[in-house]
Amino acid sequence: MRSNWIGAPGFLVKIGTVTLVPVLIMAFLLVKSLDGSARTGALERAQHEGAVGARLLGAENLRAGLMGTQSAAQRRRLARGLKLLASDGEVFSVALIDRRRRVVQAADRTLVGSRPRSPLLEAALEGKPSAGAVGENEVDIFDPVLGPDGRPLGALRVRMSASAIDATVADQTGPLYLILGLGLGALCLGLGLVLREARQRMAKEASRKERQALSDALTGLPNRTLFNELLEKALAECPRNKRVGVLLMDLDRFKEINDSLGHFNGDRVIERVGDRLKIIVREGDTVARLGGDEFAMLLPNISDADAATAAAQRVHKTLEEPFTAGGLALRVEASVGIALYPDHGDKGGKLMRAADVAMYASKKGHLGHAIYSPEQQHYSPARLGLVAQLDRAMAQGELVLHYQPKARFDNGVVEGAEALVRWQHPERGMLLPAEFIPVTEHTSMIRPVTIYLLELALEQGMVFRRNGIELRLAVNLSPQILLDLELPKEIQKMLSRVGAPANSLELEVTESAIIYDPRRAQIVLEGLSDMGLRIAIDDFGTGYSSLTSLKNLPVSTIKIDKSFVMTMDDDNSDAAIVKSTIQLGRNLGLEVVAEGVETPNAWARLAEMGCDLAQGYYLSRALDGSRFMGWLGAYEQKFAAGPPRLPVPDPITEARPGRPPLRIAGAE
Repeated sequence: MRSNWIGAPGFLVKIGTVTLVPVLIMAFLLVKSLDGSARTGALERAQHEGAVGARLLGAENLRAGLMGTQSAAQRRRLARGLKLLASDGEVFSVALIDRRRRVVQAADRTLVGSRPRSPLLEAALEGKPSAGAVGENEVDIFDPVLGPDGRPLGALRVRMSASAIDATVADQTGPLYLILGLGLGALCLGLGLVLREARQRMAKEASRKERQALSDALTGLPNRTLFNELLEKALAECPRNKRVGVLLMDLDRFKEINDSLGHFNGDRVIERVGDRLKIIVREGDTVARLGGDEFAMLLPNISDADAATAAAQRVHKTLEEPFTAGGLALRVEASVGIALYPDHGDKGGKLMRAADVAMYASKKGHLGHAIYSPEQQHYSPARLGLVAQLDRAMAQGELVLHYQPKARFDNGVVEGAEALVRWQHPERGMLLPAEFIPVTEHTSMIRPVTIYLLELALEQGMVFRRNGIELRLAVNLSPQILLDLELPKEIQKMLSRVGAPANSLELEVTESAIIYDPRRAQIVLEGLSDMGLRIAIDDFGTGYSSLTSLKNLPVSTIKIDKSFVMTMDDDNSDAAIVKSTIQLGRNLGLEVVAEGVETPNAWARLAEMGCDLAQGYYLSRALDGSRFMGWLGAYEQKFAAGPPRLPVPDPITEARPGRPPLRIAGAE
């Protein structure tokens, strides 16, 4: 995980090069500048010495020599002066040059009459003292000789050794070069130390970030990323006769701890759960926190499913001792899903999905732990793929509603119907909600799908009204949509857009949806009830907080779950539950609907018990809108005189002898 460039040997070289090259370039330019300045100063000094020499020779003698007005004595004096000046070890020669560029007198008589050519001479003849190198070892200094009118008559040339100039430059620049060298050395040393420190810090930071990237900040356990890496490694190294076990565990009702005691105490519980799980794993096993209250355990090289089951039992055992948080002793339980390689998947992703499915089955069945089996698979890749097609399904009208009637026991009048979704899939045919709704409820698509179906039900209700059919349609709400605080506003806009009255819509919610977040659910349900919508508790008797729900929530209807109704003829306990529920509803002033009414005997018994409404195959299965209106017409004709005693035939089927068929469009 660590970046290779941080630890690579070339890293310091690269940084040092990038940093030092500009410094060295600047140092080189500075040296050149200093050398140039020193050399210019040395030449100016040489010019000064040449001017001093000219003054020693005498301006009058020099002018006379150039003008040809010298006496013999002056000429001898000037010759001696030139020789004396040339006797200096640093001076090679001295010559007097007139405006015609001819040497008229020189310390070396062989030069007399020669005509030197030099830009420096030209400058001197214009009245400007000048100096410059001649070759590698000599320097010429020209000092103008001015006439009485101030105009140059010629120039005095002094040729010196360049070593004198170099010595002067060295005297001036030597200390500066020493200081500069020491400074650059100190800079390089300091830069090296800084880079070394930076490298160490970066390495430590990279190591820290690596640990953070691969571990959970709260528990210190490996996180999902590292767990997946270790899982793939374990699969690659697993011997032929061995298995790899994956356990996914989710803490049951952990949300209640967070909501009741706050996230701080919830985090403390998560920490301590992690500490206990660390203790129970074998050497070579891995326990990880994947996020939230979800943990995972990797068991490489196990012999069979029994070893994985034993690990799950150790999990339950270690969680038996209560946890202390917020001053309370808390009992924490976990649902564990088990998947094995290669039995349930040959890739890490497949094993994780299989373990997740098994964990869900364990939680739903309150089993503690469960080993994956295909029968648990509600989240197969094919079903997950359906979720991605829901946008298209809604846009093209593939999602439709079928309606199952609800009739009164006392007079047989059909007062309402439950709207149940079907998917007319272009490739897979008619899909029932169990094929796609459970997996959709775990995605963000559940909201747009629910809104779409609610509006579809309201529009169909307006079609019924225009055909003289006054019915209250019921639509199921999932737990996720029930917690949407914007839902009442959304439905209010929908009612106004469609033009439907609020009392024409009933919303069915399950007890499990309510107990997930009771306070939030109550706010939403009260907002819906205040608008005039009716609220029904579906599958009543299968949840955990029935009486609390009836007491605190704006409920108008309870629906007895069909699991009790369909078995009450064979199970006296179920019959007692049904009867008690009906009495409870009547005492609280609630309407009671019995689901799963499929036989004349069930109809009769429920009527005797005082149940209000029936729903089930005894009346009709769910039908699409057109067939439902046809069924309703046939129902009213057949049972106009009183409540039904036999199920009403499907109006689309072929007519029996002696009865003409009802021809209604929209067959399934």
